[in-house]
Amino acid sequence: MKNLNVQESWNFRPVWVWDLVQGVLLILICSWLFYDSLYAVLPLMPFLWLWHRERAAVRAQKEEEHFKKMFREWILLLASSLSAGYSVENAMGQSYKELCLMFPKGGIMLEELKNMLAKAENNQRPEALLEAFARQYPFEEVQSFVEVFCTARVSGGSLNEIIRNTAAQMAEIMDTRREITTMLASKVYEQRIMTVMPLAVLLYLRLGSGEFLEGLYHNVAGVCVATICLLIYLSAYLIGKRMVKFEI
Repeated sequence: MKNLNVQESWNFRPVWVWDLVQGVLLILICSWLFYDSLYAVLPLMPFLWLWHRERAAVRAQKEEEHFKKMFREWILLLASSLSAGYSVENAMGQSYKELCLMFPKGGIMLEELKNMLAKAENNQRPEALLEAFARQYPFEEVQSFVEVFCTARVSGGSLNEIIRNTAAQMAEIMDTRREITTMLASKVYEQRIMTVMPLAVLLYLRLGSGEFLEGLYHNVAGVCVATICLLIYLSAYLIGKRMVKFEI
């Protein structure tokens, strides 16, 4: 699958640099809270890879959601243009223009449509362009739509009616998925709060009653206990993420 485009800048810096800065700061905080020593930074550095992987996964998920949202709007616009009497080629061009107005900030869907329109001007068939598009982005919604579109073109049926009905059904399914995701948002928010709470409590104790934590620092037993607690904390974080992650 072709990777969805991710914004590669944050205040003119690559996103991986921002991830690195965040990861280093997090490691410094954990070193101070759990070990009260900068020497703990080096053993914790491998967790930068985990942090970078998590942030990359979050960005990829957001890009996928944005892509599917734009695709949903596009098939509705395409169906509307076909109903208005446009040919398939002209309907694709008209839907692209309207989609640009709906998403002025752009996106990978607009880039792919622009490329498809450029190839269509060279007499490439719309079904061949859409099949190539489905191979690049093998999401269920894309695969289903392209399959129906190509079948309708080959069979010679009422393309406008078939596309319009398919677009309406797919839009309804995607709306249902979005509603389910919205319902699960509260659980995701709770999981994030529970992730922050252990560090917040430890920070409160460190700042307000540091003497209660002195036994953890600068001795073998304390380091072992702190390490076990840190591993339990990371395990709980990963398990919590899996518990609120649903395939819809």
